[in-house]
Amino acid sequence: MPHLTVNGANLYYEQAGSGEHALVLIHGNVASSRWWDDLFAPLAEQFTVVRLDLRGCGQSEPAGGNSVAQYAADVQGLLEQLGLKRVTVVGHSLGGAVSMQLAVTAPELLEGMVLINSAPAEGLVTPEERKPLIEMMIQDRNLMKMSLAAVIPTKASGEFFETLVDDAMIAGPTCVPNYTSLGETDYRPLLANTNVPTLIVFGTQDSLITLEMTQRTKDSIPGSEILFYEGIGHSPNIEAPERLLADLKAWVQEKVGV
Repeated sequence: MPHLTVNGANLYYEQAGSGEHALVLIHGNVASSRWWDDLFAPLAEQFTVVRLDLRGCGQSEPAGGNSVAQYAADVQGLLEQLGLKRVTVVGHSLGGAVSMQLAVTAPELLEGMVLINSAPAEGLVTPEERKPLIEMMIQDRNLMKMSLAAVIPTKASGEFFETLVDDAMIAGPTCVPNYTSLGETDYRPLLANTNVPTLIVFGTQDSLITLEMTQRTKDSIPGSEILFYEGIGHSPNIEAPERLLADLKAWVQEKVGV
């Protein structure tokens, strides 16, 4: 399986398709590239598509240094090795924060940005009293399963869901550093002058990210658009892949690289 060493981390990635526009799919916290399983091949019929396991997740080796900034540097380094100079980043949850970090630190790399039930631009601070529960969750598969069920409410059963729980346990050690990192940066002033075309997708039944947070993210990114997925939770990429596929294709065709 394909791996590349980037910034000292041995990262698993997949690349498919040969379209004019390139998409990079960035997963969320305690997740893996499998969260894009329903979208990867269909998107590759039209675009060049890359998905990866962030360091310490999925089939990528643990390497320490887990943070939003490090993940963004890893994505940038991977794309450099793959020879991709302009991409649309598609980030889910934590992956949305990684995408916004790239919009700030490597705007020349981005021709578009899609934020799917993203961590908010203002940052997401985890209360101290929740951290012991997080520590318990990453050690207990049943607790992890309950936590994942809350963020994939309409698809929280079956063999694929159990595989996602397995992946979450692999990524468990990254969880606390990720939550800490998510609360450290307010991207709103940093994005005030961005000219990266941006689409925000929001499943309205999200139990983690609120509508108000998402609206403030939209307000902080000039010219951004938002699509509401009624009745869908935190993870449209798993809960509503067919709709998301159609929306991604249409938006990239209309807004990116024109």
